[in-house]
Amino acid sequence: MSSNNVLLILLLSVLGVFATFTNAEESQADTSANTDNTSIEAFFKGAKYKLFSVNPSGTAIAYIEPKSDSYDLIIYDLVRGTTDDPITFKRQQMHVQHKNKIMSWEQHFNFIKELTWLSDNFISLKQYSNRRFHRYVIVEFADRSKAANPPFRLSYISQPGYWLDTLPNYPNKAIFARYESDDDYDYYVDLFSLDLSQEITEGDFRRKYRLNKTGPDLQQWIFDDTGWRLGGSRTANGITEIFARTGSKPRKYRYKEMWKSDKDDTVKVVGGNADKNELLVLTNHKSDKVNLRRFNTETKQFEEVIFEHPFYDLTGAIKHPETKDVIGVSFIEKGMAKQVYFNEDYGNLTARLKEISKIEGAYAIDMDATGDNILFVADDSANPEKLFVYNRQQDTFNHLIDLYPWLSEKHLSKTKLLKLNTDDGVTLEAFLTLPDVENPPLVVIPHGGPIGVSDSRHYSGNIQVLVDAGFATLQVNYRGSAGYGKSFKQQGMQQWGRLIEDDIEQALSYTKAHYDIDDDNVCIVGGSYGGYSALYSVIRSPELYKCAASFAGVTDLALQFQRSDVQGDDIMRLLTDIIGDPKTQQAQLFEYSPLYQFRSITKPVFLAHGTDDNVVDIEHSYRLHFALKDNDIDHEWMVFDDVGHGFRYVDDEAKYYNALIRFLKTHLTENNTVAKRQ
Repeated sequence: MSSNNVLLILLLSVLGVFATFTNAEESQADTSANTDNTSIEAFFKGAKYKLFSVNPSGTAIAYIEPKSDSYDLIIYDLVRGTTDDPITFKRQQMHVQHKNKIMSWEQHFNFIKELTWLSDNFISLKQYSNRRFHRYVIVEFADRSKAANPPFRLSYISQPGYWLDTLPNYPNKAIFARYESDDDYDYYVDLFSLDLSQEITEGDFRRKYRLNKTGPDLQQWIFDDTGWRLGGSRTANGITEIFARTGSKPRKYRYKEMWKSDKDDTVKVVGGNADKNELLVLTNHKSDKVNLRRFNTETKQFEEVIFEHPFYDLTGAIKHPETKDVIGVSFIEKGMAKQVYFNEDYGNLTARLKEISKIEGAYAIDMDATGDNILFVADDSANPEKLFVYNRQQDTFNHLIDLYPWLSEKHLSKTKLLKLNTDDGVTLEAFLTLPDVENPPLVVIPHGGPIGVSDSRHYSGNIQVLVDAGFATLQVNYRGSAGYGKSFKQQGMQQWGRLIEDDIEQALSYTKAHYDIDDDNVCIVGGSYGGYSALYSVIRSPELYKCAASFAGVTDLALQFQRSDVQGDDIMRLLTDIIGDPKTQQAQLFEYSPLYQFRSITKPVFLAHGTDDNVVDIEHSYRLHFALKDNDIDHEWMVFDDVGHGFRYVDDEAKYYNALIRFLKTHLTENNTVAKRQ
């Protein structure tokens, strides 16, 4: 399992300024107090089950069933075809801490963010509480091959980090990477080989037990199939260094710097082979697209490209759990997750599953050590995720679980792919979802970001709830969106209210020309950057839209630089690159801020914001609300108590969309719509 780059997490928390606003973690909360919203809650409920994983021997699948006050660990026995009794964990927990000889109590509300089989008898659950890492819960089972429902015991690891390697050749051992702070590189990881059959204590993480006692402090490591470090990387100030192993045997192994990237290159070491003197790297170094390339550790140079998509960035490499070989790559193609395997045997499986399920998207999420039992998810915009298990010995797919069973009663609409060329010759992708009515009103929905985020054609409750209400929806992966290459992303920098909105308007024009929608009834709606875009669009192009709605939208670009958590050099540089320089471009920041152009708002506006938003402070919406109010400019205003930069609970989200749909129906006339179905 790969690490979550701590600096990247920090930067993405700032980019959440601009990210999609719906991120409900657990949607099984009590909603009985909001009976008016029950008709749309089904669209926003989280999956009934989550975090599926198959054990190394391919005999059992583990997954989580979240509930309002607890969550269950469920084991499905593939050999017996039965489900064990669930292991239930409480969400609410009083935890006693002993630190520096001081005892304290902390109330936890637990969520499981990650499930990992460490071996056939050990499962790790990564537990978060109060939106931060809490601990790892280790579940140790007795031999389950002898009987169902084997006894188990629990242990805990409070160290922040991640499981780097599960060492399939050593069933009771696993490599744990613990985060360490570092002034030069923001962080690095210390590596520990843990014996799972023994009680794991704080003493097992003493520095003398580190695997990397000597050599460089790296942020990312990869291991070979024998359990030895093969190489890794670290990044500082946008420059990545690659390190690789030298030496002929373990006692002589050394890890030396091989190469440095150009500034802001994407570089991730994903595999390698010491015998062939090679590392495999995902990178866009000297390339517009992120591709998979071979790096020669003797010549210290990149060699041939193993795989590159002509239009899309690669997003990941697929590794065989046992051999550690890179067997394929993943990317987003035409708005759908896709995997390409270098072995046709694996590649043919996804095509077969698409044919069997009649669902457009199919991709593997886990496999056992031999690759004989593979978990697949099939889904698209009109078919929420379904889990399938492929067994190579029987050459069969078995449908195991529907993750959103309550949506089977809903009529969901397929999302269409639109491809268009801009006036300056750039190809854009957009996604149109049409309701079963003729000549429907249209809702344009810019995604958050604006940089490094994209819309897709997978299931989205935010889209289907509006389509169910009779509206067509248009999403645009404008310049700056993720997945389309370095140049495409760079063109969106500092284009708030400018080129990005040009792209959105060209997609709108294309939609009007090619599809039967009500041209005169268009509204623009969004969250975070999308909220900004909605507000600024009715300022710059009021003739195109009947109304606009913003949730957690940025209204004052300069205000984004005043937050205390963006004063670090790296984050300040990133914000400057994305928005503009507050020192030298202040006039532009004011010109393209909805707050300072509020007198040009002539169309109905709906503003909504959460009081606990620490990404885009509610001050943004308050300032615009009071400016509109003081100048008698009509608008709707909604404040969500205890809501941050996204909805954690389904009742809050349903409340917002209930109000949004009322707003849209008020301002988008329905006189021209005719139902297609009876």
